[in-house]
Amino acid sequence: MAALPSAPGAGASQSLEALAQSAWASKIKDASSSLLNERKPWTELLDKNSFAKPESLTEASSRVRKNLAYFKVNYGIGVVSIVTLCLVTSPVSLAVVFALGAMWTYLFVVAAGQPLVVGGRQLSDREKLMGASGVTVLVVFFLSSVGSLLLYALGLGAVAVGLHGALRIPDDLFTDDAPGITA
Repeated sequence: MAALPSAPGAGASQSLEALAQSAWASKIKDASSSLLNERKPWTELLDKNSFAKPESLTEASSRVRKNLAYFKVNYGIGVVSIVTLCLVTSPVSLAVVFALGAMWTYLFVVAAGQPLVVGGRQLSDREKLMGASGVTVLVVFFLSSVGSLLLYALGLGAVAVGLHGALRIPDDLFTDDAPGITA
C-alpha cells in the first residue's frame, strides 16, 4: 500500500508548530526554575528561635506582610502541597481533576491545530477555550465536590500562611524592596 502524499507545506507547518510548542515548554521551564531559585531555606522558615507572639494586631499584620514578601515562594509551595494532599486524599475529586486535565491536554496539546467539529460546525480555538472553561467551571463548582475541596484546601493554606507570618519575627529578614539595602 502506497503512502498518501501530504499536502505541500504540511511538514513545514508541523515543524513550526513543534518548534512553537518546544519554545513554550522552554519558557515555562525557565520561569519555574528561576522562581524556585528564589525559594528560601526551609531551616530559615522553620527556625524555632524566630517565633514569638505579636504584641498587637498591627504588629501581627506587619509581620505577615514582611514574611509574605520574603517567603512568598516557600508559602506558595506549602499551599500547593496542601491542595495536592487534599486532592490525593479524595479519590473522586482526583479522578475529576485528572479527567478535566485530560480534556485540556487533548484539546490544546494533542489536537492542537486540528479542527474540532461539533454538530457539523468547526470550532475556532477561542470557542474551544471558552467551551473547555465552561465545562471546567460547571464540573468543578456545580457537578462535583472538587470546588468545595479546593476552597477548603486554599483556606487551610491561607490560615497556615497567616499563622506562620504572624508568629515569625521578621527582624533578621532582608527583602529586596527594603530601602538602604544594597547587594
